[in-house]
Amino acid sequence: MRVLTALLVLAALLPVLPAAGQDHFDTAVIKSGHIVFQHGKITGKAPEEPVIAERIPQDLLDKPAPIPPGATIRQVLANTADGTPGEEILDNREFFEALKPMAGRAPVPNALKFAMEEHGTLGWFTQEYGGERLLWSFGPSVLLIRVPSKNLTLVISGDLTAARLQDGNVLRSKIALGLLGSPAGADDLVDTALELLSMGHREQSAALTREALKQFPELESTPDVTLLYLFSQLGLPETEASATAVIRAHPSLPTAWFYYGQYLENNKRYREAAACFEKISMHEPPWHNWTVAAAKQELRYLK
Repeated sequence: MRVLTALLVLAALLPVLPAAGQDHFDTAVIKSGHIVFQHGKITGKAPEEPVIAERIPQDLLDKPAPIPPGATIRQVLANTADGTPGEEILDNREFFEALKPMAGRAPVPNALKFAMEEHGTLGWFTQEYGGERLLWSFGPSVLLIRVPSKNLTLVISGDLTAARLQDGNVLRSKIALGLLGSPAGADDLVDTALELLSMGHREQSAALTREALKQFPELESTPDVTLLYLFSQLGLPETEASATAVIRAHPSLPTAWFYYGQYLENNKRYREAAACFEKISMHEPPWHNWTVAAAKQELRYLK
């Protein structure tokens, strides 16, 4: 009951919380399939059984997925197929047509209908935080967070572009942190530094990032692609350790190679930068990611 109460209070406050040029959010809280709080235009119910790996028979999870090449069904449905975000897969009918007979009676069409009709295509992530298992998904203007053990779902619609949710960490969203508990000191500093950087205040962002590194030196070697992005954009020497940590944990993550390549290029280490961009553009099977076109452009410039 305390979790539900916290959700209701948070949802009531969201419409007046400032966020990156957006001062209004439509919100809804769903308890066991029923909307128990609603503010704004959200009328659809979040899917109670999202399209994630555990909805598929266990003996099929580690078999090759219809797409992308080289990925398993488990990787696609849990949004861990590095290089191809889940939302891209959800937009491909070929995948779902192949998935339906595998899923048996699992409500794949219902989740797909919700995603397509209510909020556009959505990829689902799984994450552990504070002893709770979270299921979450997002689009350009919607964030859904489920706490399965509580049968609770929070649906938020608004401008989410500043949260960097594409990095696969829901804790980058201040709204999500409001739901899950007070932000840790390191996350709070990093998020503020990211906001300053997005507003063009590089010096202030760099100063705050250095303060975060001073207070939390472990950030340098944390396998977090958002930190790699921040360090590389600011040209900090900690980019080296961050890139090593991220690439060791996610060797097939194109954004990691791209951010590191940018750092190397800006430091006139052109041959090493080209190697990073070639890792993206020449990967087999081909990656489906925004970095592919960007890497090819960088290679044309370097050559």
